[in-house]
Amino acid sequence: MNTMVGNTGQWEKLRRIWRIIDQLRSESGCPWDRKQTPESVQTYLIEEAHEAAAAIRTGRTMEAAEELGDLLFMVFFLVHLYEEAGRFDLERVCDLICEKMIRRHPHVFGDARVDSSEEVRDNWEKIKAEEKASSGKPTGTIPDSLPALMRAYRVFSRLSHRKDFERNDLTLEATRFSSRSEELARRLSNGGKVPAELFGEILMDVVNLARLNGVRAEDCLHGQ
Repeated sequence: MNTMVGNTGQWEKLRRIWRIIDQLRSESGCPWDRKQTPESVQTYLIEEAHEAAAAIRTGRTMEAAEELGDLLFMVFFLVHLYEEAGRFDLERVCDLICEKMIRRHPHVFGDARVDSSEEVRDNWEKIKAEEKASSGKPTGTIPDSLPALMRAYRVFSRLSHRKDFERNDLTLEATRFSSRSEELARRLSNGGKVPAELFGEILMDVVNLARLNGVRAEDCLHGQ
């Protein structure tokens, strides 16, 4: 298995990125880079993430490598900005993600037992839901900036582990979808105006039905 542990050459490549950012942000550096803030840079982070996803999705390997490099640079650049402002540093960022990964993989780093990848995913969502519930509204940390279908999937996934959540039954969801689809067809055949809310409800139904079938509606559209 390929690993970075003990590979000083690869760690040096990461340090080189940091040194480049140091120089870009220095008094003798780049005027554009020097005036950037986390708020101004976050748009580029989103763009780079989408470009990387597109390269991965279409199987363009070398383009994926380039786009992942752009994304890695933007992450480092943002951390650098926060460190300059005294908010947090790269060490803190690494600690937080390491703690999260260990906490959400109790079958690897603890005594939990799982028998399938589906069970791993379910455990992940349960642990995540517990973390978010302790901090307030369960769906409150799902970004509004996500693509709508992706955000809907995340909302359903987050809520699915609540005891009072009533949309985990595939048969009932299929019936709900059929009923709304029939209403849509009836309105259209009668020449009436269909309210946007009905289209939204049907889209949410499709997202949830796809989730219950183990797929993401967003990925289904990209595959067309």
